[in-house]
This record gives sequence, structure tokens and C-alpha cells, in this order.
Amino acid sequence: MWTLSESLCEKISNGASAASALNYALGQDRPMHEKTEQWLQDHQLERPVELTNCRAVAVGGTNGIDPFIAKEQFDVVRQLHNQTKESNQVLRITQSFALDELNPKVQKDWQKANDLGVELAENLYPNHQSAVYTHLDGKNHVLHNHIIVNKVNLETGKKLREQKGESVQRAREMNDRLASRENWHILEPPKERQTETEKELIAKNEYSYMDDLRERINKSLQDVSVSSYETFKERLSDNGVILSERGQTFSYAFLDANNKQRRARETRLGSDFGRETILHELENRARQNEFRAVEQREPAITPLERDTQQRESEIVSLEQAIEPRKSEALKRESKINRFIDTIKQLAGRVPELTQRVTRKLKQTKEKILDDFERRFSKDMKNYEQEQQKSLEKQANRDVQSEKKPTKDHDRGMSR
Repeated sequence: MWTLSESLCEKISNGASAASALNYALGQDRPMHEKTEQWLQDHQLERPVELTNCRAVAVGGTNGIDPFIAKEQFDVVRQLHNQTKESNQVLRITQSFALDELNPKVQKDWQKANDLGVELAENLYPNHQSAVYTHLDGKNHVLHNHIIVNKVNLETGKKLREQKGESVQRAREMNDRLASRENWHILEPPKERQTETEKELIAKNEYSYMDDLRERINKSLQDVSVSSYETFKERLSDNGVILSERGQTFSYAFLDANNKQRRARETRLGSDFGRETILHELENRARQNEFRAVEQREPAITPLERDTQQRESEIVSLEQAIEPRKSEALKRESKINRFIDTIKQLAGRVPELTQRVTRKLKQTKEKILDDFERRFSKDMKNYEQEQQKSLEKQANRDVQSEKKPTKDHDRGMSR
């Protein structure tokens, strides 16, 4: 079988921050889950050299995307089209493969999984940038893709707007076509469970307590800051729902609109509201929030020593502080050059994009060098001013000391 997931809601969702979604998908310098490192060693499997320190075991992209700098490439397109607000910047799709379809113990299947993810992204969103990252560190080490789609259209500059059901249906249909081509079995999509009575109530636009409960649960999950089981449970309580666990399933209780006590287990609500689906989503949010926190953390700045006796050591410290800035400037320059190469690849689709981006990147490059020179000059000027003030204070103390009469001299005058 090959399906987007056992729960479509869990696997197709909006991402507020492109950087967070891409960082999680690449997983650079992040440990794998489920003891996967040991599993790889046990089966004598090695990741590609360029992915040695990443969770992803294969990467790819569409429309000229380099998966290693996709964050910056997405950002360039958003800025060019004035779509810089951090609100649903990307669409996240997870595409999974059964063990009897693609074998995680066969390295060529890693790349095949990634190629199929790239093909799915190209077919679904041909005018959008997409980055595809293949993982195998989940349950049973099943191969699965994290497909991150930039919502800004390369041609129109407009943001992708789809109804939840529409994107799910399109993705499933395209996914099934690829599965059929590979002669893989196609599963029926999971359906939200509704009784005949509930269907009739909804058809008549009348109140359904089950539909009411689903809406309360969805409302509790709308805020992406809800990223832990405890927070989710508190948010449910705020919406009048009490959550309890029975074995490996969730059970919900609440007072309906008629003030009648109601209780429903997850199996009655549908797989979207199951324990496994919700805990997986909360875990994913927690990792993305962690990435965002690291990105937003500002480096500490060590102030210059002001003691005149340590002048020599201060100069050495300044020189040492300058070296990382030079290195950072060189790294940025290298990244900018890679941007320019990427934009050239996009030129065939968006001819006017190349000149605008190249000009902007050159300005950025000049600004970085100017900022570096200005900061260095300012640091040296501040240092010289502090030295001057220190010398003046010492000179004043020496003058005051010379003017002050001694005790013996005071006694002589009194006689």
C-alpha cells in the first residue's frame, strides 16, 4: 500500500514559518529518532556524505531549489513579491511508503522515495518552489517524505489559497496515480465517521453534538503554540471538553448546546481526532518551535575591557573578534553567489526575476561589507576614547596629589 498517511489531516497542513518547517525537514545537526543511528550501523548503511549530520537521507527540490539553502531561496521569492508576513508561509505534505513497496534497508530506495516526492510536488504545484526531504527514522523505519511547498506563486506572486479538503483530495488523487503506475495497492481514504442520524442532522442544518465536539477539538488545535499534551488538554478544557485516555485511545466528554452530558471515544469521531494523530502533530510542533527559538536567539556581546593596564590584551581581543566577522562575511558572500546561480536557473520561468534579485543581492553584499567596516571603526574609536578618558583621570589625580600639603607642613605653619 502507498498512501499519504493513515490520517490525511495529520499529514497535510499549513506551516506558519518556512524556516522552521525546512529546518526540521533537513534536520541538520539533529539526532535521528528511534535509535536510528544504531539501526543504520547494524545494517551497514551510510548516509550520503553531504547528509552525514542530517536527519534526511535523501533530498531534492523543484524549480531550481537547493534543499540545503531552500530557506533563503524561499525568502528571496517572498520578499520580491512582498509576501513577508510569517503567516502560513508553506504547505507541508508527508508522503509515506509501505515496507513492501520501498525498503529502507536498500539505499537506492531512499533516492527513489525522494524522486517520487519531487514528482508529486511538481504535479501538484508546478508554479511553486518545493523542497523534498526523505526520512527513515520513524516507526519501523518506514521511508517517508517531508515536502515543503512555498505558498508564493513564482509567476503571479500571489499566495496559494486552497480549502483543506481540496488540497487533500488533489494530493490523494495524484498520489494514487503514481501508486498505480508502480503497481502498488491503493487504499481507500480514511473517512470521518458519521452515523446516519448525524448525517441527517447536518443535511438539515440542525445541531449535531458530534460535529460540535469536532469543532471544539479543532479550535483547540488552531493555535500552533499548542505543542504539548498538557497544553492541548488545557486548551480543550477552556473549550469545555474534558480529555481522558483509555488504553491507547482518547475519550472526550463535554456538555452539549442543550446542556446534556456527552461522551465520545476517538473511534466515533474519526482518525483525525485519534491519540496517535494528535500526539504526532504536537510532537512535530514542539520540534519546529525549538528550531524557531534557536533561530531567534541573539548572540551575547562581550564589552571591551576598560582598564588601561590591559590595553595590549584588549587589542588582541578586538582582533580575535574581527576574525569571525570576516568569516561570516565570506560565508554570506558564498551564499549570495549560490543565490545568483539559483536565480539563473529560474530565469527561464521568470525572466524579469534575475536582474532584480542580482541587483538586490549585490546591494546586500555591499551593505554587509560596509557594516563590517563601520562596526570596526566604531569599536576602535570607542576604545581610543576610553583610553583618553582614563589617561585624563590619572593626570587629574596626579595634579591633585601634588597640590595637597603634607601633615608636617601643616604643623609648621601653625607654629
